[in-house]
Amino acid sequence: MGPCPGGTAMQKLRSFARVFTPAQALVLAFVAGTAACGEDENVVRTRPDAGAAATLEAGGGTGPGTLGCGVSVPPVYESPNFAANAKDELDLKRHVIELDLKMRTAEADAAGEVSAAELQALFKAGAPNLRSIATAATQAKVDEYITQFGELAVVGGKTWTPGSAEVEGGAPSGGRYNNADIVSAVGLSLREVIAKTLLGGSLYNHALALSTGAVTEATVDRLLAVYGATTKLANRSEADTSPNAGDKDDLLAAYAARRDTKTGTPLGPYRKIKGALLVAKAAAAGGEKCRADLDAALGVYFREWERASYLTALFSLNAAATSASANPVKGADALRAFGEALGFLQSFKGIPQDRRLITDAQIDKLLQVVGFATPYQLLTRTSARMVAFNSGYQEIGAVYGLTQTEIEDAKKAY
Repeated sequence: MGPCPGGTAMQKLRSFARVFTPAQALVLAFVAGTAACGEDENVVRTRPDAGAAATLEAGGGTGPGTLGCGVSVPPVYESPNFAANAKDELDLKRHVIELDLKMRTAEADAAGEVSAAELQALFKAGAPNLRSIATAATQAKVDEYITQFGELAVVGGKTWTPGSAEVEGGAPSGGRYNNADIVSAVGLSLREVIAKTLLGGSLYNHALALSTGAVTEATVDRLLAVYGATTKLANRSEADTSPNAGDKDDLLAAYAARRDTKTGTPLGPYRKIKGALLVAKAAAAGGEKCRADLDAALGVYFREWERASYLTALFSLNAAATSASANPVKGADALRAFGEALGFLQSFKGIPQDRRLITDAQIDKLLQVVGFATPYQLLTRTSARMVAFNSGYQEIGAVYGLTQTEIEDAKKAY
């Protein structure tokens, strides 16, 4: 991947550009060391040009996870004051979950009702709230979707079918599909697109705002919470039913966990973000002498959040195609997966360009390629949509420098 256009290397570092500076290489090497070795084996060697130019390597050195600024990085994330430090972000997380649950409940009961006012109350609950921290693009989209959902989630509401949408080029209105899912006139799963748009358009945007001022250990706690992980950084999605699933991840962290193979190399986005947060926590405590290490860690955190979002969009498009082409067709699953993909694809629209890799023009092209305006065609013109999705996979791959193997791996859940 080539360097970002415009600006010096240091300017791009401080705006979290998507190039590997020496300090960012330091962070990734630290993560690789913890993934490849046991905690006691993860020692480092610093080169004479320590600091921003330092490189961490496994084997030899001064101690477990010592940064170039001389600060040691603990192998686990510890913060006795986490709940207090991250109260705002934990509240935001709760409101995302409550908003999704409110819509799920309405869909689960064919006679269930929920008003747009109720959904807006959750969107605007607290200070800060999900709407106040969102980009203008996300505010407009989510407001529109909430209005539609409230109009359709009523007793005796309308029924929607893909056939009526195909005949009329978009049904007169949305309604319940299969007596459950609330979809727009063109078949967009409103619940899924709302939930996934918020992950980037609200929460990532909020994380950026947190990083613009003085970044302290408390700030890193807030970055951890808004990402959706616990201090266990357990790498477990909400679908995990293992004995330790109580430490599961939510929000974007749950999707980053699904895009990560958990062990071995190459590292997935979850393990990279985990290492970045461990380094950021230590570097923030180290003060100004560790500023380069902190900048590097934040660069990895934001880059991998974005990457996980678009890898998940790729996964969801493939899941939509798989459900649509199944025998028998799994129509509701297909439309939900497409709504999820659309939410992730558009979630970075309006984010400051120097804080992301993908551009608005690239997002618009992706949306056109996958047929964002006609989700129903996934069920009425399945073969054509699958061809279009293949083009979408390649477009995402081109933006993020993915190999064909990486594109195929993104279609898997771990």
